[in-house]
Amino acid sequence: MDGEDAYVFRDRDQLDSGIYRQALLHLEEFFHSPDHRLQGIRNLARQIKNALENISPLIQETTRAVCPHCTDVCCISKHGFYNYEDLVYLFALGLRPPFIDLSRNDHDPCQFLTENGCSMERVIRPSGCNWYFCNPLLEVLEKRPDYRDFDASLIELAELWMKMSDEFSKFSPLRPS
Repeated sequence: MDGEDAYVFRDRDQLDSGIYRQALLHLEEFFHSPDHRLQGIRNLARQIKNALENISPLIQETTRAVCPHCTDVCCISKHGFYNYEDLVYLFALGLRPPFIDLSRNDHDPCQFLTENGCSMERVIRPSGCNWYFCNPLLEVLEKRPDYRDFDASLIELAELWMKMSDEFSKFSPLRPS
């Protein structure tokens, strides 16, 4: 990768602190623009945030029941970094991501994991965190009477995420590879 494309990344293997800083600066500048055409991206990001807020109580309730009994912590660094599309989402909302320690090993516990679970609100967590459901968690979720509604909400959320990414790619010279 070279030039502007050097800081487009989708997974942790493509990421270093220099690329990450460049992406933050680019997106901050990009979304600081008063360009009215960016309103569609901002609206989709708000819809995603609302969808995450709607499903969060069910996930929180389920993780409170499942995670304290876990013997193999799956909240690991591998899931806790922001990919480029996560950063697009945050900057479209007018937010800046918290500091991410990129030196952590993929299998180390996530830097945001506390005794009481994640220290971040679900709406600002990386997508790798929000979309990861371990088998024990899925087993409990799938037995709930409201699972179909939850699953439909996840599908809607994924569709909004893809629309936001597609909309962003129309305006940005950078297209995730």
